[in-house]
Amino acid sequence: MDDSELPMSPYGDFLGINIEESSDGKAKCTLDLKDHHLNTGGRVHGGVLTSLADTAAGVAVRSVRPEGKASATTDLSIAFIRPPTGNSLEAFAEVIHAGRRLFRTEISVFSEDKLVARTNATFMIVDRPQS
Repeated sequence: MDDSELPMSPYGDFLGINIEESSDGKAKCTLDLKDHHLNTGGRVHGGVLTSLADTAAGVAVRSVRPEGKASATTDLSIAFIRPPTGNSLEAFAEVIHAGRRLFRTEISVFSEDKLVARTNATFMIVDRPQS
């Protein structure tokens, strides 16, 4: 699926996340860091890293989930490796298992080509809400 067909969530838009690539169970999302992404210590807030990883994983799942279905994160764990030092983040996500109801993903987040976080997330395939 072409990444131009995948709209960003309102929350992802709010954070400034961009979908760079999405196909065949893989995705790349980026984020240019701003002052509002920092904690009181002047470092990138862990929630920003987590949100970027979750968004990239969701985009990867959207590229392969059954047509007409939606997906929701059911589990996410993150390991913070080192604080980001650059002005942007890149998250690479891959669906490593696609079952009938559950999809498992692995995500790596980088800053200046250095690994800053590793994440695993599970998504449940659900029916789309009725409008």
